[in-house]
Amino acid sequence: MNSDKFFKWVWNLNGIILLVGVLIATALISVQLVTTVFNDNDVEPPALNLADDKNEEEKWRLGYPRRVGETDFYYIELESEKLTVEADTERGLGQVVENFSGSSYYKNRPTRSKNVMFINGKTNYANWLFDTTDQLITDISPLYLSEFDSQSKAAGIAYHVIKNDTNNDGLLSNEDKSTFALSKIDGSGYSEVLTGYDRILEHAVNEQGNLFMLFIDNAEVFSMLVDLTTFKVIDKRQLPKVGGL
Repeated sequence: MNSDKFFKWVWNLNGIILLVGVLIATALISVQLVTTVFNDNDVEPPALNLADDKNEEEKWRLGYPRRVGETDFYYIELESEKLTVEADTERGLGQVVENFSGSSYYKNRPTRSKNVMFINGKTNYANWLFDTTDQLITDISPLYLSEFDSQSKAAGIAYHVIKNDTNNDGLLSNEDKSTFALSKIDGSGYSEVLTGYDRILEHAVNEQGNLFMLFIDNAEVFSMLVDLTTFKVIDKRQLPKVGGL
């Protein structure tokens, strides 16, 4: 009787060991299959020779081409694996340029974009927005006559650009303050429109084709109209206070 119990116990133990072995082998095979599948699908794109890099410290890639509304123009961001740019103190980068944050329309996002190329799909002509890669572009937003229709007529392009080392850490990064600028839909006519502000609340193209903006500067709220043909400020005024105080 005792012998039967012993052999039964050994049989059960062998079954448990065999089951554990099968589970471990299955897990290892699954991990290997998943790793193989992801390695096959996640192919590292090749680095491109699109910018001067004497020290060969950066790998350049092009972002996804985006069409500017119902036009022949596309813009493609030049991306780097590095999220920062070394500040050039000889260019006077100590100028203070205020940043914006928190708006539902404007949202800073981490970026590797240091320039942007415009390509005309009809003529095949291409040009860069900037002559260098000494800046960070945190956002590019085509301006449409209809805010909720990206296929409507484009009136221009808005940029949020970091070009000054405002926190004096020797780098241009998302920790620094930025500049709001505009250009034509082909990237020409680049003009800085707003600096030295605390926060942009809203911007939209009105029925007249001008850019309407609301922003905060030194705890005061301002509204502004910008001509999207000349990029000149048409009107800027402080919003009235309650009770006229």
